[in-house]
Amino acid sequence: MVIALSAVLIASACEASNPSANDRLDTAMVDVGSPSRTLAYGPDDEQVLDVYTPAGWSPSDRRPVIVHVHGGGWHGGSRRDAAYLAQAQVRRGWVFVSVDYRLTPGVRFPEPIRDVDRAVRFVRSQASSLGIDPNRLVMSGHSAGGHLAAAVALGDMRPLLVDPTLPADLRAQSSRPNAVVTIGAILDVVAFSDDPWWASGWIVNLLYGCEGSDPFVLTCSSTQMRQGSVLDWLDPRDPSMYVIHGGDDDVVLVEQAWLARARADAVGFDRISLDIVDSGPARYRRHDPDFGANLRELESFLDRVTA
Repeated sequence: MVIALSAVLIASACEASNPSANDRLDTAMVDVGSPSRTLAYGPDDEQVLDVYTPAGWSPSDRRPVIVHVHGGGWHGGSRRDAAYLAQAQVRRGWVFVSVDYRLTPGVRFPEPIRDVDRAVRFVRSQASSLGIDPNRLVMSGHSAGGHLAAAVALGDMRPLLVDPTLPADLRAQSSRPNAVVTIGAILDVVAFSDDPWWASGWIVNLLYGCEGSDPFVLTCSSTQMRQGSVLDWLDPRDPSMYVIHGGDDDVVLVEQAWLARARADAVGFDRISLDIVDSGPARYRRHDPDFGANLRELESFLDRVTA
């Protein structure tokens, strides 16, 4: 299916060009040190986030901000697993926020999305102390975190995704970002559940709470999975998307990126950029394509959507 989709779509896809070495992320750029603050954005112990601030930062600043969501199959990972591509923006003067959220099987769909929605609203509510411009906020996410980031970005009008216990001061804030950057993301849960990766059915079962006697056998219905397949929600009014995916990703297939492009074409959404990493060392082309993506084009995108 990947090959067929690629053949049909490659002529029309708005793709980032294969980068030269100078356009890729330099490993020297990734260490931005320890977070300057760790804040609770909700009552649960897992509802915390780290804030990284650039040199010369002041609370009175109005800097652009990236809110990043870690991967881990919705059941693992940590806010300390921040994507290097996003984290590197601290060196360009951005504020970077990395979010933890409640994990499965402790909670089920849609609770992880509700946590990320809450975190974005919280960040905006704290703009005056975080030194950010609440009108220049971009979301990013890796793998399952890319799914959660895209769910908040594309599902901002869906009441199901908003925590009904959200305090009034947070409910008054918007969770809609200027744009969303996904890295090896699960965007169509139904397609992902059919991946050859050994654990795909298991983690989808965990997300929706539909485990059977054999947890590794997918028991969720397509109707259940469609509730969280964020590409179904895409329409021309949505924020811009920058989709990064390793061409040889064997955990979340690159088919996900092509499905995003196909859906965008189908609904007339013209603010999507694809960065398919299919050159460079093998590790660039797989499930962590941070160092293989075209950094110059990504940063041009970030500057454009926050201008």
